[in-house]
Amino acid sequence: MVKVRFGVYDAPKNSGKKNGVCARVISYGTKRDREIYEYISDCCSLTSSDIKGVLEALTEYIGMQISYGYNVELDGLGHFSAAVRTKQEINENGKEVFRVNIDKVNFRCSNRLKEMIKRESPQKVERYNQKKNTLEERKGKMLEYLQANPYMNVTQYARQNGCTPYRAGIDIKQFVEEGIIKAEGYKTHKVYRLL
Repeated sequence: MVKVRFGVYDAPKNSGKKNGVCARVISYGTKRDREIYEYISDCCSLTSSDIKGVLEALTEYIGMQISYGYNVELDGLGHFSAAVRTKQEINENGKEVFRVNIDKVNFRCSNRLKEMIKRESPQKVERYNQKKNTLEERKGKMLEYLQANPYMNVTQYARQNGCTPYRAGIDIKQFVEEGIIKAEGYKTHKVYRLL
């Protein structure tokens, strides 16, 4: 039986952890929609195409209802709601105004889903990034990757260098400031290319 794996890492300096370490889940990877469609299809009489259509319609419905100001709860799965971001500004008349934008969708999983996940104890494994590469070594691997590929994201950088996404983000920020690479895209869709 495959179990949830975790590794122990040095905590970021500003995390407030007293002992300076924290545990993080080490994922086996990401299950994509095709595997989900096939799994559900095997469990019932619907085809993969039917399931794909249902999930697309469900996504559309959830997005529409949240944009109308409703929360959406799916029994056994969880609760979806809008999250807003507030920005305080001074307008042209010198008055303080607040701009509010919908920032993201919050998801709170159901108790049933939590209980399914909590049944097994996680298994500690040796973390994959114990050998610490120098910044120059990580930079070299990044440049080698970018010469063979059009772009790289933070996850690819972390995997390529055997480091945490936190470390990858710090490195990439430095490389952008040094003018080695440039950022394109926004938030989770941000990628980095050679200048």
